[in-house]
Amino acid sequence: MALSSGFDFTGFARAMANLDAAAWVGFFADDAEWVEYKHTHPPRSPRVIRGKAEIGAFVERICGGGVQLTVEDHVVGLSRASFRLWVTLSDGRRIIEHVIIHHDGGKVTRQVDVEAWDPEQ
Repeated sequence: MALSSGFDFTGFARAMANLDAAAWVGFFADDAEWVEYKHTHPPRSPRVIRGKAEIGAFVERICGGGVQLTVEDHVVGLSRASFRLWVTLSDGRRIIEHVIIHHDGGKVTRQVDVEAWDPEQ
């Protein structure tokens, strides 16, 4: 869904689901920031990835990691979007993420994920 802000959420979600790293990274601004809160990075010390180059390297690892990504329940606004992301790992475990992205001029400027993981088997 393209809004007057120029952000194409449908294309963004498709790039994730298709594990198309180049297309996915193309949605991030050069100075974007990606923040993750999860069991290994709690609120006092979240993982912060800064800049398109670092985000690109992270996305490449995701896309090459044998995962399946499913985007659900998105809400898109003029400067933010939110959605649920299911990550199915190659061993069958799942991660659920609730994500808020801030976007400007068609590019993601900030992404914040809160994750919950299935325990190791």
